[in-house]
Amino acid sequence: MTRKLKIYLRDLKNILTYGLSAPRYNELIWIDPKEVNYMIDREEVLRVSGVHRSNASGVVIDWNDVKNIKPITDEFRIRYCYEHWKNGKTWEELGVIEHMKSAKKYKNWPYAKIKNRFSMLDKTFDQVKKEGRLKTRKEINSNNFRESAGILIHIGKEGKPYFGGSGFHRLAMAKVLKLERIPAYVGLVHYNSIPYLNKYREKKI
Repeated sequence: MTRKLKIYLRDLKNILTYGLSAPRYNELIWIDPKEVNYMIDREEVLRVSGVHRSNASGVVIDWNDVKNIKPITDEFRIRYCYEHWKNGKTWEELGVIEHMKSAKKYKNWPYAKIKNRFSMLDKTFDQVKKEGRLKTRKEINSNNFRESAGILIHIGKEGKPYFGGSGFHRLAMAKVLKLERIPAYVGLVHYNSIPYLNKYREKKI
């Protein structure tokens, strides 16, 4: 069975269980970034849903089971983005380059490659500022499946959005630039908040 077929069968199961408003895997939704002020990390997603964050899109849960919720400002990546793009501090001043060099995930990256990564982030920020919007993943790559690799947003009680820990830099850009609506993909969804998804499916406020 192909991966896409598995996804479509999963979507169908959600629809049959929760109705036509049920979430789809990696489904594109539109979020007001000002409303996203809290997050749950990958460990909490795994504990609550039983699946890794990368496979938790469209999974319906009881949000009462979610315990570890924290402000997104607790996250180093959000803080350094604010300090750089809002307050004008350099990546070097903020210790970001050194942090990347010491991080296990990037330990084999040469300095030039790390520096280039942050230069590309600055170029993206400038482009987003100029255009006044974040592009969908499909706009960036026409072969992208739905909004995969986008900003991960979980939907909690009363339709409240929570950041899922994927897309830090893009979310920070949106907040610094005070964008009104940005593309994201749906993560976990509280079973009583499924009706709110129709609002998030609309691009306009």
